[in-house]
This record gives sequence, C-alpha cells and structure tokens, in this order.
Amino acid sequence: MKILRVLAFAVVAGLCFAADPTWNPADAVKEAEQDIRSGHIKFYWADSIASRPVGVPFEVAKKYKANAGIGCVTNDIPLRERQEEYARRYNEKIYAYVTQKH
Repeated sequence: MKILRVLAFAVVAGLCFAADPTWNPADAVKEAEQDIRSGHIKFYWADSIASRPVGVPFEVAKKYKANAGIGCVTNDIPLRERQEEYARRYNEKIYAYVTQKH
C-alpha cells in the first residue's frame, strides 16, 4: 500500500513539473496560443516583493495572475531575465486576445 502512495505522488509531481513553461522566450507566443485555444487565460507576473504584470496593465492582469519568477532573492540572474522576457512576450499575446475578445 505504501508503494502505491509513493508511486501516485511521483506521477502527480511529474505532471506538475511537466506543466511548467520552458522560460524560453522563443516559445512564449506558441505557448500563449495553446493556452488561448484551451481557454486557460493567465498573465505572468515577475519581480521581487512588489511583483507586477509584465507588459500589460495591472487592471487587466490582476484577475489572471501566474508566477514568472516572483521572489526577492535569486542568484540566477540569467534565469530571471529569461522569465521576464518570456512573460512579456506571452502576456502581449494573451492581452491582444483578451482586448479583441471583449
């Protein structure tokens, strides 16, 4: 019985990690288009304690908040830069869709 719980946990954890974005800015628009088709609308937020939506108005993004590197301490500056650029490109595509739709 214990092994089944461990196996179930491993499967769920694997699915969660597989769902994370690549943080490759070149993939952002393609992934935004996939989310639009599936109806999974979100805007990525980034920065430290005072996080903000990247590249879109706060009023629009506050209903659909997703994490693109929120936190006050990081030693991986290139990762943070990729996350922010990914978020900007992704958010711009989602914002164009949301503003055209409504």
